[in-house]
Amino acid sequence: MSRSGRYERILLLLAIALMELHGVRVDVLSKPEYSHVDGFALVPGQRAVVANWARTDEEIWAVDTVTRRPALREYSEALGEAREHSVMRGPDPGARLRSMAGYLNIDWVWLVERSREMSECGTASIVRPRSRHLTVEPLDEVFAFLAALAPDR
Repeated sequence: MSRSGRYERILLLLAIALMELHGVRVDVLSKPEYSHVDGFALVPGQRAVVANWARTDEEIWAVDTVTRRPALREYSEALGEAREHSVMRGPDPGARLRSMAGYLNIDWVWLVERSREMSECGTASIVRPRSRHLTVEPLDEVFAFLAALAPDR
């Protein structure tokens, strides 16, 4: 993370906050031995949705669904390890996001206050998606979500 620019760390935190907002609990491991494991969401015993945007041959993200039982067991084991050693600690999304902000060296009070400012004015006037298939509404949602969290916990 130390090689990442501040804006990249903020974008990562916003993406994680959007997932937490929609009920997807995020766990992040800082152990280098897990750097080869792609991001995934697991529906235990049914499927894993695997996404990779860092190690693709092309400059585009890749996603796949895995349903093979042996692979699902491996993902379940990895999830257990991630839950046990996640840098995102806490009983609720606010606590987990605050700990992630600390890990990413992003000032929590600044983040909540800036999110409050952004949620008050909206992002449509400053962000223009390049595709008509994209919208800024999720960005506004995540700013409102972060703005509602306590800045001084």
